[in-house]
Amino acid sequence: GKPPTPSKSIAVLPFANMSADPDQEYFCDGMTEEIINALTHIKDLRVIARTSSFAFKGKQEDIREIGKKLNVAILLEGSVRKSGDRLRITAQLIRVADGIHIWSERYDRRMKDIFDIQDEITLAIVDSLKIQLIGSEKKAIVKHYTDNPELYRLYLLGLHHWTKSTPDDFAKSEEYFEQAISKDPNYALAYAGIAEANVFNTFFMGIAPRDAIEKAKKYLNIALELDENLGEAHAVMGRVHLFYDWDWEKADRELRRALELNPNSALILSHYSDFLSISGQHERAISLVKRAMELDPLSIFINHNAAERILHAGRFDEAIDLLK
Repeated sequence: GKPPTPSKSIAVLPFANMSADPDQEYFCDGMTEEIINALTHIKDLRVIARTSSFAFKGKQEDIREIGKKLNVAILLEGSVRKSGDRLRITAQLIRVADGIHIWSERYDRRMKDIFDIQDEITLAIVDSLKIQLIGSEKKAIVKHYTDNPELYRLYLLGLHHWTKSTPDDFAKSEEYFEQAISKDPNYALAYAGIAEANVFNTFFMGIAPRDAIEKAKKYLNIALELDENLGEAHAVMGRVHLFYDWDWEKADRELRRALELNPNSALILSHYSDFLSISGQHERAISLVKRAMELDPLSIFINHNAAERILHAGRFDEAIDLLK
C-alpha cells in the first residue's frame, strides 16, 4: 500500500498568472520555484519538487486529488497580477484532508517588495505547520542573493529557459545569467546557473568536456567564494569531480555537503545516489533515490534514475517494472 502521509509535508502549486501579459508566466513560475527552494532547506519538512508540483499547472484538478497523488498534507496555491511596478499576490494554504484554508493573505505591493512577500509566505508555511526552525535553517530560508528586482528578473528568465531543456533554451538561459553577472559581478546564483548549464551541455549538447568543464569549474569557484553555503554549486562541483576528474573522495565530499545544505532537494539526492551507485554502494544509493522519488514522484528523470540504481544493484525485474 501507499506510505502514510507525513503531517509536515507540502506541495507548492504554480502561482497562476493573472496579469494581462502572458509573458509574465516566467515570473509566476520563478516565484513558485523560489518558495520551493527556500523550503527545501528545512530538514523536518517534506517539500515536493518542481517537476511534480508543476505537473498540475493549468489543470482544473481537485485539491484533494492533487494532495493524494503527491502524498502531502498541505498545498500552497496562489496568483500573481503584475502591472508595471505594481504587484498583487494572493496565497493560501489548504489542508488536503478536508479542503479547509488554514491561512491566506493578499499582498498589494511594489516590485521591490517581492523578496519580503516571498519571506512572509515561506514563514507563514513554517508557522502553520508548527515547524521549529534551527538557526541555520531560518537564515537559509530568508536568504536572497540580490535585493535588486531587475537582477532577479534576469535570473528568473535564465531559470525559465533552463527548465525548458532545449539546445536553444540552454543557450538563452546562459545569456540571461551572463547579463545578471554583468550588472552585478557578485551574484552567486547566476555563476552557479552558468556552471550547471555547461556541465549539462557536455552530457546532452555534444560540447567538448574540456572546454565546458574548465568554464564550469571557474564559475563554480567564483560562486563558492561568494557563498560557500550554496548547495546547488556544491552539487554541480560534485558531478564535475565524479564524471570528469574521477576523484571519488572530492565527489563524495561535495555531494554530501550539498545534501547537508539542502536535505530536501530531489535533484541533489539523485546526484548523490548516482555517485553511491557508481562507487558500488548500491543499497545506500537505492535508499537515497527512493527518497528523491517521494519528493518528486512524477518526474520522469528521477524515476528513470531510480530504475538505473536498481539495475546497477542487479535487481533487474524491479528495474523493468519501474521503467515500464
